[in-house]
Amino acid sequence: MTITNGYCTLDQIKAEMRIDTSDTADDTRLELAVAAASRQIDAHCGRRFWQDGTVKVREYYPDSPMVCQVDDISTTNGLIVQVDDNDDGTYPTTLTLGTHFILLPLNAADEVPVQPFTELRIVDTDGATPFPLRHLFPGVRVTAKFGWPAVPDDVTKACLVQASQLFKASDAVFGAAQFGEAGVALRVQARLNPMAEALLEHYSKPRVA
Repeated sequence: MTITNGYCTLDQIKAEMRIDTSDTADDTRLELAVAAASRQIDAHCGRRFWQDGTVKVREYYPDSPMVCQVDDISTTNGLIVQVDDNDDGTYPTTLTLGTHFILLPLNAADEVPVQPFTELRIVDTDGATPFPLRHLFPGVRVTAKFGWPAVPDDVTKACLVQASQLFKASDAVFGAAQFGEAGVALRVQARLNPMAEALLEHYSKPRVA
């Protein structure tokens, strides 16, 4: 198999586990461990860190006439924001970035690691209410590349830690896997490895409606 939207590479997990890159005997198992660890990270954090290859469309109920929380938006390239003025499931009005609304956090691109945008905020309504607070249909449609601009180093390390544990899990005896020559045992659990959890502590976020 190949790793789809994984947070580390095959070579990285091999280096983490001190497996020579020329040794391909366990490549499929390693790739499966990385893929599974990556999806565990997504579920734990309530978000995913890979970027859409093309723009996708999502719809949201705004939080107020001025604010709409959105899923992570990785870039302004291809971004389109439209509103449903009549609550009929159509989105005839397109808002202009920098004129009608801004993206927050304001300095996301200057953060380390680079952050995604998570909020639309109205700055000029022109006397109207661009984010309609009706209840039948979502009031805001966003076309964007969702996800993160790049996978943070913390997330890559968490993936390496978790994937290593998952790879060893198949060798577990009575629910415990042995690591290293010292025979250190690590009990296999359904939750993330504690070190991986600590690395991901600041990235958890529930999905928005």
